[in-house]
This record gives sequence, C-alpha cells and structure tokens, in this order.
Amino acid sequence: MTTESARRDLAATCTAADSGYILRVVREGSSELLAEKDLTHWPGWPDFPVDAAHAAGGELVMRGYMIWPDSITPDSLLGWRPVPDGRGWPARVGTFEQLRDAGMRDAEIRSRQREGPSDRR
Repeated sequence: MTTESARRDLAATCTAADSGYILRVVREGSSELLAEKDLTHWPGWPDFPVDAAHAAGGELVMRGYMIWPDSITPDSLLGWRPVPDGRGWPARVGTFEQLRDAGMRDAEIRSRQREGPSDRR
C-alpha cells in the first residue's frame, strides 16, 4: 500500500555526546526535531554494542517510532549503521501509522510497542 503517511523520510540518530549519546528523530531535509532523548547512561563513543542498539530501539518505540524492518540487514547493527568519522549511528524509522500503512501487521507493531528499553537488553 502506498500512501502519504507511509512515506519513508524519518531518520533517527544516536550521536556521541560528552557523557553518552543523544537520540534524535528528524524528517530528512528538515531541521524539524520530532523527538530527542539524552542517553547519558550509555558508554562513550565509539562503543555502540548490541545492547545499546536494542535500548535505542526501545527508546524509539516509547516515543512512537520504530526502525523499518527492511533496514535490519547483515551490515547493520539491528538497523543502526555507523557513519564513518561522523561519531553517530543513524537508522531509518517510521511512525506506527506509517509502518501499518506500508503493510506491517498490527500484531508485530503491538509486540514492539510492549518492548521497552529494559526488555531489549
């Protein structure tokens, strides 16, 4: 199904900060910040282990976003990709409505909504 709400122009980034990471969700081509979370409890750059990738995914879910399932490939860390010399990890994300409009099943969305950061570690 192709609809306006299924467009794929949202991106999340985990960017290195002095005391961990900053998680942000933005619309590509725009400076509009849709969500932000300071993740000071995470290790400093360049560490971004699997449990951090899970926790970032959980933080996204708590804010109404999910990583697009087809973004999770063998060369990504659960959908997150390193940016060479960029001190960050981006992932393509969508709202629950966008994912549903693109054909993701409601049961899978509900399952991911129930998982929080502590469930994903």
